[in-house]
Amino acid sequence: MRSQISKWMLIIMIVIAPLFAYAATPVLQIIPDESSITFKGVQNGAPASGKFKKFTGTIHFDPDDLNTSNVKIDIDMNSVSMSYADFTSALISEDWFNVKLFPNAIFEATHFTKIDNNLYKANGSLTIRDKSVPIEISFDAKEQPGNKVLVTGSTVVKRTQFGVGQGEWSDTDAIKDNVDVAFSVTAKRE
Repeated sequence: MRSQISKWMLIIMIVIAPLFAYAATPVLQIIPDESSITFKGVQNGAPASGKFKKFTGTIHFDPDDLNTSNVKIDIDMNSVSMSYADFTSALISEDWFNVKLFPNAIFEATHFTKIDNNLYKANGSLTIRDKSVPIEISFDAKEQPGNKVLVTGSTVVKRTQFGVGQGEWSDTDAIKDNVDVAFSVTAKRE
């Protein structure tokens, strides 16, 4: 009987131990007014850029314990904005982000690698229009006054992997497939 109780206690500890590890990882709260997500594509040989005005996230990041670090960023696709209103209207339409059916994009990462002093790599997935694609992001994390951290980084995504730009827009001659995404996130430790 005692060995059976010990066996169950061991199983319970194995199952809940990772939960304690995640709970111990520092939590960073995004400061929206000091954070941004921008993108740049190429249309007819000219750069076209925009941004997402609203996003939230959960950031558990410890540079000394990357194994327990994890990030989830939720982007409000209705908040997309470009310098021309016609471009913005096109992006929220069915052929592009289709925000009525897919109002959010999600980035999640649970695997981090330290590259240099403040330079890291995050491997995770990006979900747009209900299509999840593996993604790698390079980022820099620097301490700031006031118990804050500034995280800046970038990646390149292929819009067609997510079905962004359908019908006549699926051709990558006029609007290139690669989209550069950059972010600057200021977060405060809880």
